[in-house]
Amino acid sequence: MALMVFLVALLPVVLGSNCNLMPFDCSDIYKSGQTVSGTYTIYPAGEVPVWVYCEMVSDGNDEDKGGWAVIQRRMDGSVNFYRPWNQYKRGFGNVEGEYWLGLENMYQLTRNRKRLFGRTQ
Repeated sequence: MALMVFLVALLPVVLGSNCNLMPFDCSDIYKSGQTVSGTYTIYPAGEVPVWVYCEMVSDGNDEDKGGWAVIQRRMDGSVNFYRPWNQYKRGFGNVEGEYWLGLENMYQLTRNRKRLFGRTQ
């Protein structure tokens, strides 16, 4: 049993960061066949899980097929966004509703990407 746990823990290291078991971002999840918008777990810093809302539906642009990580979600004003710096750094709220992903998580998502695209609504 201990050997099995060790092998499972070692799997992401052997397969690398593109392992489907540990998606780096929402685009990895989209590429794996998940096309429904919702809450997913990503691993932008390696082994530390981050829960994020992934927008998997395009706005009609053929080049934009989905797989976007939502960094701020405001819906009904139920979460107070007047917060101290440390909470903006690590993130707050509930990913199922209103939330801020966090500056550290955004840094991890963007630090190694060669090309990044953004979109505002």
